[in-house]
Amino acid sequence: MFTHLNVHSHYSRMSGTASQPALLTAARNQGMNHLALTETNGLWGFIRFVQHARAAEIEPIAGVNLITNQGEAILLAENQCGYENICRATSAVHDNPSQSIADILANRSGGLFVLSHDRATLFSLSKIIPNSHLFVELRPGVTEHFAQKISQKFKLEIVATGDVYFIQKQEASAHRIL
Repeated sequence: MFTHLNVHSHYSRMSGTASQPALLTAARNQGMNHLALTETNGLWGFIRFVQHARAAEIEPIAGVNLITNQGEAILLAENQCGYENICRATSAVHDNPSQSIADILANRSGGLFVLSHDRATLFSLSKIIPNSHLFVELRPGVTEHFAQKISQKFKLEIVATGDVYFIQKQEASAHRIL
């Protein structure tokens, strides 16, 4: 069973083009039972996403694409504690975008699954997050060889993501313009 774990709607300013209902319809049409929403540095529109997901009979996954001046990671909530830590992490990045992901998550990693394609970020996170909750993200722009190399170095599993910003191929130009 495949589930998109890195998805941005039009709530991700200057990048996402698809509405939440359209993303959920596409997920349902592809046979998905779950879908993560990982807006950039915020839980923008997440309550609406939950409402739309329930109507589409898809289990919503709370997440965020956390980006600082020093790195990037996808945070996915495993439970209520994880959701609360996503809220705290997004507030922290808005307060000080110069912090590293590891500094932000140092006391906020409970209940989170964390994915990253950034070597330095994974190195720092591997010191504070158990391997069962930290993953190398293989996404467009990251070679499989690079992901395997990092995976072996840090003894982490690889998770493939789509880094979704639009649904239809013809929406790609709008995404690039944003």
